[in-house]
Amino acid sequence: MLCARSPLVVVLFLCGCASGEQVSASGSTTTGTTTATGETTTTSSSSEMSGSESTEGMSESDATSEGPTDSDSTSTTDPDTTSTSDPTTGPVCVDMDMDGYGEDCELGPDCDDNDPNNYTPEGCENCIDNDEDNAWVNCDAYDDNKPGPDCDDSNVGVGAGDEVEMCNGIAENCAGEIDPLPADEMCPSGGGEAPNVAGENGWICNVTQIGVDGCEIANCEVGFYDANQVPADGCECVGTDRDKSLASCSQSPQGFLGDVGEGETLPPVAGVIPNLEAEDWFHVGFDVNNANGARPNAGSVQVSFSENSGNPDDPDYRFEVFRTCDGQAFADGLATEHSGDIEPALEWWFEDNHDDNAHYVDNIAWPDLVFIRVFRVHNPGQCTPYELTIKRVAN
Repeated sequence: MLCARSPLVVVLFLCGCASGEQVSASGSTTTGTTTATGETTTTSSSSEMSGSESTEGMSESDATSEGPTDSDSTSTTDPDTTSTSDPTTGPVCVDMDMDGYGEDCELGPDCDDNDPNNYTPEGCENCIDNDEDNAWVNCDAYDDNKPGPDCDDSNVGVGAGDEVEMCNGIAENCAGEIDPLPADEMCPSGGGEAPNVAGENGWICNVTQIGVDGCEIANCEVGFYDANQVPADGCECVGTDRDKSLASCSQSPQGFLGDVGEGETLPPVAGVIPNLEAEDWFHVGFDVNNANGARPNAGSVQVSFSENSGNPDDPDYRFEVFRTCDGQAFADGLATEHSGDIEPALEWWFEDNHDDNAHYVDNIAWPDLVFIRVFRVHNPGQCTPYELTIKRVAN
């Protein structure tokens, strides 16, 4: 009886579990079954242990291990397959001069990444300004930093193309032509607009020294003058208002100042004539019947300067009086002397009461209408004004 039970005891002791299950180191459960022939068959389950059940019968080192290590769970990769960058992004373009070319840039590499005008080897090697006129040749690109291309890089007088031709006696164009364009197209030099210069035939090109600006203003818009002879500021002087005056003698209404009756004074007549060639014309009526009495008591006509620039003893402006536009100044009894060489006046009177004037002639026509010409005699080039006072003093 004792021998018959010993094998059973040994078998139970070796199994350690009543159920015959063993826990492997990998955490799977192994179930052992002894066959009738004494052979033991095993089946394994992949279910995990948990809680205190997983630590029973295990050593301290076994208890602290909760499962397979990283090395156990990491699959082995192909040593020939590696990734050097994120496939969603590419290399970064390095373009120091911002011309679109550089290291790893889409347009391509840059031979000089500090020069935005060149990026090809040809440009870097050949871009040059031989004549040092700031017009370049053989560059990959041109801008304000390096204008170009220069059509003649051996001639400092010829620059980048022929679109800018100046009036200076030098051929700026690539054809070698000197000042070939109309003056209105070449002037003013340097471009821009000079105010109040006539749109047509406003300029002449008069070069007196090679390389020096020869633009001169020939004509101004009506009512303006080039008093200071500086082309850059155009016709800077505003002359007498041509809505209230005329440039030549006529009976056009712009120059008519009105009729002056006895005892009346016209508003001041102001003007500016900056040169010796221009003149202002006015006409004014002194109707003999527009008076308090008949001649010789029809009043005294008086014209004089109330403002006249320049030297007070010899001011800048003078005037003359005419009966008709084609007549002679101060003729037909308009002056006390009838020599035909009457000096231009600073003041003029016409009256019938002449006891103090031995040269006065009684039998002359009353000046119902007279024409007044005002002009400058001194200091041309100045935009200084004058002012006339016109009145008919009562007797």
